[in-house]
Amino acid sequence: MKNRNDSTFLPVAIVFVLAFVLAFPFINAQVDTVTLMTKPGQCPAGYSGTYPGCVAMVQGCTNPGAVNYNANATVDDGSCKAALPTISGCTNPGAANYNANATVYDGSCKSEIPMIYGCTDPSAANYNPYVTVDNGSCKAVLPMVYGCTNPGAVNYNTNATADDGSCKAALSAVSGCTNPGAANYNPNATVDDGSCSR
Repeated sequence: MKNRNDSTFLPVAIVFVLAFVLAFPFINAQVDTVTLMTKPGQCPAGYSGTYPGCVAMVQGCTNPGAVNYNANATVDDGSCKAALPTISGCTNPGAANYNANATVYDGSCKSEIPMIYGCTDPSAANYNPYVTVDNGSCKAVLPMVYGCTNPGAVNYNTNATADDGSCKAALSAVSGCTNPGAANYNPNATVDDGSCSR
């Protein structure tokens, strides 16, 4: 035997749900928002792609040829800067012809610089321009003593380390006694000939 209440339950339930939705529209709006965000092909603001594979948008430079290229950027923000000029050369710091300004390796690198030990300080007395590795042997700079550094000049100065242009031409060779204490001393003699007498 069929219950009389079964035939009236369904219409009453439908009326109750409709009355609830119409009475509370903001709940309906929230349901629609959630539904909208979960529909295929739509992602929330700040994301790109297709739901559910939404990817957060990262702003930056998306040009691989720019200096400030950002591989993680998904949205170009117009900040790309011009690329550095292409300079071909040897980019190996250990090579003899290393070029610190080179940005593109051109295969021109030569064998490594030989290990030559010595003093690499240009201001040291024992500086060696061919040395590639400093071994701590640098000596203090010699004092600057100006004078005539030409051994053939009359006024040659053995202590001079820097020539001051004062060198004078050598006197002509005059043989004689160069001993002032000798009886036959010759003040004009420049070469002692062994003739000095007592």
